[in-house]
Amino acid sequence: MPGRSAIGYHLPTMTIDRNELAAWIQPQHLDDDALGSYRDSLAAHPARLQVIRDLLVEEKAERISSFLMDEAEYETEFGIYSVEGAVAEEAFERAGEDDRFFRLSRLQGVPAEHQFSPNALTYLQYRQALQTEAFRGFFEAVSGLPLASSDDFGVHSMRTGDFLRHHTDDNKDRRLALVMYLTPGWAPDYGGTLSMIDGGGATHVVHADYNSIVMFDVQAESAHEVLPVEAASNGLPRLSIGGWYHRAR
Repeated sequence: MPGRSAIGYHLPTMTIDRNELAAWIQPQHLDDDALGSYRDSLAAHPARLQVIRDLLVEEKAERISSFLMDEAEYETEFGIYSVEGAVAEEAFERAGEDDRFFRLSRLQGVPAEHQFSPNALTYLQYRQALQTEAFRGFFEAVSGLPLASSDDFGVHSMRTGDFLRHHTDDNKDRRLALVMYLTPGWAPDYGGTLSMIDGGGATHVVHADYNSIVMFDVQAESAHEVLPVEAASNGLPRLSIGGWYHRAR
């Protein structure tokens, strides 16, 4: 019979599709013991988060990273707390410091010369893979949470001075948040650190290490922010693919 942890997390009953996942995820993360360890770690963490390092098969990570770094086009967006959604740069500049919510860039498109590159195709295949039953099953297995499939994922690029201030993701039936980091050689002193405050007020930090993924339960009464990218990054972008799986209905 499926079990339930002390905090109410379900143990998944489905068997993950290792054959399909092996094309993307390194084998050490598909072992039953590893899956159980990740699930237990997330359930026990005060902010209900878990980091998995070296997640993707090396060739896949390199191709996706190269696409995001050298081939994709981005547009800078600005946000303030007092207005829902992105605002014009002029409105952001007029806003008080305490009202400024974010400054970052989102993927907008691919130039014609790169649309059919091996790197661009690998990125598109990964985005499609995130919507499959195999990937949903994997993230159910590592989180212990029943999830619905989702296409709610996007790409962010953050450069010197970019930031995302305190907020929660607990809306629109979101359940499990994922952020995949894809800048090779990213170092902690470059900034762009994910800082999460759990329900008890303690702070937990996650550095944007290449080919690692952080996941957290958005219903765990925590808030988070991305600290500003520092000039020490020498203009290197902090690249990530992030999004949510929603609650199973």
